[in-house]
Amino acid sequence: MLKNVQFSKPIGIVGGAGPMASIFLCQTIIEICQKEYGCNDYSDFPEIILESYPFIRGDREKIRHDIALCFSKLQKAGAKLFSIASNSFHGFLPDTTSVAFVNLVLESVGEASRLQVSKALILAAQPTIDLKLYELTGLQCIYPSKEDQQLIQKIIREVAGGMITKDQAQQLKGIINTLQEKSQIDGIIIACTELPLIHRQFPIAETGLPVVDTVEVLARRLLVLAQE
Repeated sequence: MLKNVQFSKPIGIVGGAGPMASIFLCQTIIEICQKEYGCNDYSDFPEIILESYPFIRGDREKIRHDIALCFSKLQKAGAKLFSIASNSFHGFLPDTTSVAFVNLVLESVGEASRLQVSKALILAAQPTIDLKLYELTGLQCIYPSKEDQQLIQKIIREVAGGMITKDQAQQLKGIINTLQEKSQIDGIIIACTELPLIHRQFPIAETGLPVVDTVEVLARRLLVLAQE
């Protein structure tokens, strides 16, 4: 356990896509602080500034504009590190050169590489798949069938609405087992920030495959950078 760590940089999070996922990222940051940094007093924890914005789906330029607006709000509130609690919104990024932006997708691919994953099953919302966000990094990506993807979309909406069940985990396990036999995947990337809420309660991989939880990866990186 790390002791006597000071988090000097306020963490800014663009949330709202969806709200459950952004709250879960905050919770994950706090839990890692407790378990791995020994934080137990108010002043031990980092400052976290969350902008939970009511984004509207479908208009890429509007989303890009609204992300930039959220960055501006976070910057005015004192944030020094910037992140987005959504995989798919990394396909609509505004110019990030003026802020210390932590890219969830790149960090997650780096973690997959560290775990020696070369052929990954991507469990994601449809926009992340359509944008080929994980393929752009050179990683070999395997996706669920059209029918299974429809089921994943349904589960994501359920989680966004506050429903988390063991049955959802069983359904995801079934998809994983099918793809492991069919495509010989050697790892899983949970490339949707809603799905980790299921995985933490009811682990979705019992096959020994490495799992990259993109919420946890982002939380850990933010905490490292917040110390510098």
